[in-house]
Amino acid sequence: MPNRPPTSSASEFALPTDDELDRWRNIADPPADYAVAAYFAAVDEESPGQLFGHLVRHTQLPPEDRVPAIADFFEAASARPDWVDDQAVERGQAFFNRLVSHQFAALYFASLPSSYAAAKGVQVLHMTGRLRTDTERRLNETAQFMMDISGPGALDTDGVGVQRILHVRLMHAAVRWMIANDPSVKHVPHLDPPRVLLPDLIWSSSWGLPGNQEDLVGTWLTFTAQVYDTFDASGVEYTERDISDHLHMWRLVGHHLGVAPRLVPSSRRDADALHEMIWHRQQAPSASGVAMTEALLDQAHHHMPRPTWPLIPTTFRHFLGDDVADMIEIPPANWTRHVFPVMNRVARFFTRGSAKHPLHARVSAYMGRHLMQGLLDEMRHGDRPDFAIPDHLAE
Repeated sequence: MPNRPPTSSASEFALPTDDELDRWRNIADPPADYAVAAYFAAVDEESPGQLFGHLVRHTQLPPEDRVPAIADFFEAASARPDWVDDQAVERGQAFFNRLVSHQFAALYFASLPSSYAAAKGVQVLHMTGRLRTDTERRLNETAQFMMDISGPGALDTDGVGVQRILHVRLMHAAVRWMIANDPSVKHVPHLDPPRVLLPDLIWSSSWGLPGNQEDLVGTWLTFTAQVYDTFDASGVEYTERDISDHLHMWRLVGHHLGVAPRLVPSSRRDADALHEMIWHRQQAPSASGVAMTEALLDQAHHHMPRPTWPLIPTTFRHFLGDDVADMIEIPPANWTRHVFPVMNRVARFFTRGSAKHPLHARVSAYMGRHLMQGLLDEMRHGDRPDFAIPDHLAE
C-alpha cells in the first residue's frame, strides 16, 4: 500500500484557475531576461553561439568583472527570503541524500519522461536539443545540479547550490533570448497539436513563452510531487516530516530559480493538486515528446546490460501509468512486471526506519552520494558538464 502521509492542515496556497495559468504561460522571468538582454547588447558583435558560450564563462567571473546587469542580477537573486527555515532546509537536503539513489531513479524513470508528455513545454527542450542530441551529457548536467544543491551549505546565500541555480536561470533566459532573436526561428501564431520536427525551427505563440511560469513550476513539481508518487510506487518509506522539509528546501530552490511565489505550494496536498491540474492541462501526444523519449530509451539501452533491457519499458510504465506512457510511445510492459512486488519489498526493507536511526541515515547518505558522484565522474570521464548551445541553434 502507498505510504502517503496524512493530509496536512490548510495552507495559504490557493490553487490557480485555468485562466490564471493561461496568463502565466506568457510570463517568463523578467529579472533574468533583462540581465541577459543587457549583456547581449553589450557584446552584440559576436555570433549567437559565441554569445551563449561567452555568457557561460562570464557568469564564472568575480562579481567586479561582470557586466553590471549580470552582477546586479546575481546580487539581487541571491538574496535569502525571510521565510526560510535553515533547519528545515538542512533536513530536506539530508532526506535527499539519505535516499539519493531512489531520487535519481525517480528522476530518470518518472520526472523526465512525464515532462516529455507536456506537449507545449517539451518544445523548447526539443528545439534546443537539451536532452535529444546529447542525452547522457544533459542527464549528467541535471544530476550534477541536484548534487550541487543538496550538499552542506549549498543553499546558503553564497553557497555553490545558489550560484548553480542562478547560472541555470540565466541559461534559460539566454535560450529564450535566442529563440526570440534568431532569424532562423520562424514564429507562427498557432500550432496545435504540437507536431514540430527538427530541423524545422518553429515557435508557436500558442505554446506561450519558452520557459514560462507554468512550465517552470511544472518542472519544479516533477522534482517534488512526482518524486513522492514514485516513492509510493516503489515501496520507499518516508515520513510526513521528510516531505515537509524536502518541499521547504525545494521552495527555496524555486525562489532562486525565479518561480513566482504565487505558484509554489508548501504542502504535499497542494503540490499534488497543482501537479494533477497542470498535467491535465498540458499532457498530450507530440512528435517532440516522442523524439525526446526515444533518446532517453536509447541512453538506457546504452548503459544497461542487454539481459535487463526487457525491464526498461516496464519500469517506465510502472511509474508513469499507461496513459502517459502511451502519449510518448513507451513500448508495452512485459513479463518483468512481476518483478516489481519483490523490488518494492526490498526498497521498503532498506528504507524502513532510516529517518529514525541517525547512523543508518548517515551511512545511506555517504554511500549514496559517493556512488552517484562516482557514476557521474565515470560517465563523463572526470569532466564537469558545462552549458553549451547546440550546434543547430548556434549556426
